[in-house]
Amino acid sequence: MVWGSMIQRCTNPNNSGWPDYGARGISVCERWLTFENFLADMGERPDGLSIDRVDNNGNYEPGNCRWATASQQQRNRRRPVYYDRGKPLPMCGHPNREHKARGMCDNCYRRALRRERNNAA
Repeated sequence: MVWGSMIQRCTNPNNSGWPDYGARGISVCERWLTFENFLADMGERPDGLSIDRVDNNGNYEPGNCRWATASQQQRNRRRPVYYDRGKPLPMCGHPNREHKARGMCDNCYRRALRRERNNAA
């Protein structure tokens, strides 16, 4: 159930999602702690969609949530920040390229490293 999972990952430190939600300060608005209020605001979940926060750092609340497809959710996620010599590297903007754990494709990673090293010299 979407509502129960949302509550658990934001309030229960024993939930596997806690580090990415409750521990980051993501909470559920007081109104949505009651299922009927959540249902009144969001409506029933359409087939194939899941709850998504428009502002990924924002809370679960009426103005910040929508029903979204998996591809919409993928575009709305936290991206890790990678550093070279203490400076953050830009993230790759190629959604269809193979991305490694560092968050960018190999070509963009090599290009970013080269650019950062040239700027540091």
